[in-house]
Amino acid sequence: MSLKSARVSYPYGVRNSVYGKGYHEGIDLVSENRAIYAAVAGAVIKAAYAGGQGADPEGWGNYVILRTRNGNYDLIHAHLASVKVTRGQTVNEGAILGMMGRTGNTTGPHLHFEVRRAPWTNNNEINPAVFLGIENKEGPVKSVSANSSEEGKKVVQNIILCNPGPDERAAAYLADHLKAPVCYLANVTKEFIDCAEKVYVIGNDYQAAEKSINIIGADRYDTCQKVLDLCKAK
Repeated sequence: MSLKSARVSYPYGVRNSVYGKGYHEGIDLVSENRAIYAAVAGAVIKAAYAGGQGADPEGWGNYVILRTRNGNYDLIHAHLASVKVTRGQTVNEGAILGMMGRTGNTTGPHLHFEVRRAPWTNNNEINPAVFLGIENKEGPVKSVSANSSEEGKKVVQNIILCNPGPDERAAAYLADHLKAPVCYLANVTKEFIDCAEKVYVIGNDYQAAEKSINIIGADRYDTCQKVLDLCKAK
């Protein structure tokens, strides 16, 4: 985990027009313990630091990008107050990368954490909560039922997909019951789907995978009822 005793202040996938893709591409974490730790072992491919508002004052401020040991993913740690590593350095899981801060374009101290398929410059992200094995919801960090494998890849028991709008309430019911993450269909990636043992699609016949379980009612109220019936049966 990148921060100890952390809470999620802003989840991944939140719709907001201020972002280039129209949604939050990372997950924001805060903690009284401001040390930023490497979630996995890897190599530092970027360590950007400057005084004032940081090396990227209009964006990430001071930041560190860590490439996983297998070279598949680049982990972005942004808005740092200080940077404790250098470019080209290899680090083990748990090594301190820097300190949480409020440099760059931010309203308060936090860690903005992103996971992108390498190279990071392609801006091709995956859900960072799935990578970390935590729930993608505001509040104290909670682990989902998962088994760790190489380079931080997680196998999550359940994920829930839906479109923005009326079906979100039904998805939230199921998410609370299963303690599972929710993602919009427009944001979902193959990696996210592949991480799950079961995929529930709410209010839509989209076949996310062979393992998809589609819950569709005659209207949004019927969809909610079908979800509630499912919850009672489990």
